[in-house]
Amino acid sequence: MKRFKIARNLLVIAGVLAGTGYLRMPVEQEFTEDLRERKIVQPRIGNETWGEMGQTSLAAAFGGLRTVMASMLSLKAQGNFEENEWYDLKKDYEVITALDPYNEFYWNHGGWHIGYNAASWARSNQKFSPARRRIMERDFLEAGDAFYRKGLQYLPDSKTLWFEIGAMWSNEYKRPDYERAAEAFKMTLDSRNPIHRRRYLFTIARIPGREVEAYEESIRLISQDRSHLKVPTFRCLLVVLATNPDLPESSLHPTVGAVFPTKEKAYQDLYNYRQRVLGEKFYGGEIDQLLHELIAELNVPDKLNPFLNPTTHRIHTEHWRREVDKPKTILPKWLKASDE
Repeated sequence: MKRFKIARNLLVIAGVLAGTGYLRMPVEQEFTEDLRERKIVQPRIGNETWGEMGQTSLAAAFGGLRTVMASMLSLKAQGNFEENEWYDLKKDYEVITALDPYNEFYWNHGGWHIGYNAASWARSNQKFSPARRRIMERDFLEAGDAFYRKGLQYLPDSKTLWFEIGAMWSNEYKRPDYERAAEAFKMTLDSRNPIHRRRYLFTIARIPGREVEAYEESIRLISQDRSHLKVPTFRCLLVVLATNPDLPESSLHPTVGAVFPTKEKAYQDLYNYRQRVLGEKFYGGEIDQLLHELIAELNVPDKLNPFLNPTTHRIHTEHWRREVDKPKTILPKWLKASDE
């Protein structure tokens, strides 16, 4: 009889606990989801990611050591990078970012490996045919873009991840897509980093048909922060974009004298910018006319006249005349031989 009472009491207690747990479950789940939305608690790990985890990772995830395990796996990913095991590296970073999704570093670093390093490896790997290399490179670029954007789902306020997407698609040594780059850079216009804020302008200045928009953006930037004038490319764009005949009549037209500290500095910067017009497809406008005027005013020597001496050489100082006039040091033959 005594045993029966004990068993009955245990059953009652178990029933009460089960009932209480059942009633508390929705409340606790709602509370947990609220903490996840506020990024206090790590989000759930997806089913696909569970399948990619080894036993150690699973134990760490259940044991509350997700950030520690993510750090350890990043070391393993470094090994795959050194061995050019790109598909394994991609899987590593999928697990790493599932374990620690609010760490911007992992999204940034993983996207860099996939969109830059893996794409460059595919582009230059002579083991594959040219057609195969192009396909692989494009696949890695798209995978890098997707990886960055997945990170933005967890870190929607990250200017760095948007900037990296834009930098990847504007890289002239890969397969630039300036429209996609501009779309990404536009998301960084309110960044605290002035480099981020300028890249949208520098990108749309390379897209035919968007010259007026680029001019308006240059005026907007300078009206907000005159420190942009410290950057040579910005100074040149501010002047060259203003030469566009399609601008409204009411547009401002910043002059060389108002933008550059000296005429010599103006010639150095515009000379170098012309190389970017020819090689990187920046907007040219009336840059040749501006250079002709400075050549006549400053009596520029033929050696530094790009119309008489075409070259990819750049002028590295505003005291360029001093460099041209500097006498060459003639070394003795025996010294030349020893140097060789």
